[in-house]
Amino acid sequence: MKNKIIYILLAAAFIISSCDDTLEQQFSDNLEVSDAIVDLNSLNLAANGTYSLFLDEDDDRDGDVYSRTLLLLPEILSDNAFIDAFDNTGRYLDFDLYTVNANNGNVGRTWEDITRIIATTSIIIREAELLMFPESEQEDAEQYIGEMYALRALAFHNLQLLFAQPYNFTADASHLGVPIPDFETLGNGSTIQEPGRSTTAQVYEQIESDLLKAIDLMRAESSPARMDVHAARALLARVYLHMENWTGARDIATQVINNSGNSLLENQEYIASWGLDDNSETLFTLVSNETDNSGTNSIGYFYLTYEDAFATDDFVNTLSDTDVRKELYPAKGDVNLVQKFPKVQFQDDNIQVLRLSELYLIKAEAHAQLNEDLLAQQALDLIIQRADPSAITSTETGQALIDKIILERRKELAYEGFRLYDLTRYGRTFNKFLQDGDPIPISAPENRTIMPIPIDEINVNPNIANQQNPGY
Repeated sequence: MKNKIIYILLAAAFIISSCDDTLEQQFSDNLEVSDAIVDLNSLNLAANGTYSLFLDEDDDRDGDVYSRTLLLLPEILSDNAFIDAFDNTGRYLDFDLYTVNANNGNVGRTWEDITRIIATTSIIIREAELLMFPESEQEDAEQYIGEMYALRALAFHNLQLLFAQPYNFTADASHLGVPIPDFETLGNGSTIQEPGRSTTAQVYEQIESDLLKAIDLMRAESSPARMDVHAARALLARVYLHMENWTGARDIATQVINNSGNSLLENQEYIASWGLDDNSETLFTLVSNETDNSGTNSIGYFYLTYEDAFATDDFVNTLSDTDVRKELYPAKGDVNLVQKFPKVQFQDDNIQVLRLSELYLIKAEAHAQLNEDLLAQQALDLIIQRADPSAITSTETGQALIDKIILERRKELAYEGFRLYDLTRYGRTFNKFLQDGDPIPISAPENRTIMPIPIDEINVNPNIANQQNPGY
């Protein structure tokens, strides 16, 4: 039972620290969580420490959350990237060749890391909501609890994207999603949960509920390094896009654009912005620094120091020579580098999780799906013409307009962990390009575009044992 992965706070405690490392607070089976969160300060420390779990900044630092794997897999498994076939460090080769199995270490660790985040945020929420705060602290307490609801929603959505087919795979989203634990008993001593998989509809209902709760609790603005109400709304717009709730996606994206106070970068600012901690487009970023980072397991180190993966010609050729974004993918010999994560000296790139440009593209796609073509064109052209001032104004309508928006998402959001999911939610067939070999044709729907439930979980959880994804 000690090998169980899902929804356990391991006896080897994880550390939750303040920004200045003035206090360490451990959760473990030897410490009652109710004793750990006792006031506003300890709640803040717990909430603050949760963010580092998304960058896997612990003793393992194996890069299986936003530091590398969550960003890399949707690119490697799509038509955007390939692994160097001639000189690589051996990482992610199974994904490049579409030969992943349930024993894959990256799959297992990613499942473990994300479910740990779900457990952590759930326990913090539960214990904090049991406390009575003075009136002078209530607003801050609600902010911190709201952040945990938003982070739990982010974790659930990433787990769902990796391990389940898109929302529209079945007409009523009744196909298998990821497990939802009993939040009330998580972390209670040696309690071990063995939840089966919920339906995709149930998972998205949980995600939506968490985000609506977060929006209700949180203040309007905070640091880009922590979730606020605008970031939670931005995530909800993304979720509604996947649910094909076009009206919701349109309205929430528009609300963020109009009210967040963020603005699109200018053309001349775009390239340099990727070397900054945040910028005018940043709605939510995960923070690294020179002493607290993912080290050589960072995504930037993978692309620019190991040079283990490259941008495909198929992707780079979508960018015109007058498109400023092409500068991010310079040729080196016969391959194209990826320079969206350039701070390799100290491996301290911040990871931009939510950017305003994505919200314009969500707005454009939602308008197009609702046959509001002029509004879709206007939102789309703000992104196109920011990148390429010489681009002509969009006049496409109907399916041609939707196709153009999906292409622009490919250009703007490249290597940030979106491409595969855009292909699968539209059921598109594509070529998985290899450096040394013929492309692998991927037809839709395809079992291999979602990951297997890890074998460790299958072996120890009787309620999930017969719920493996097809093909594994």
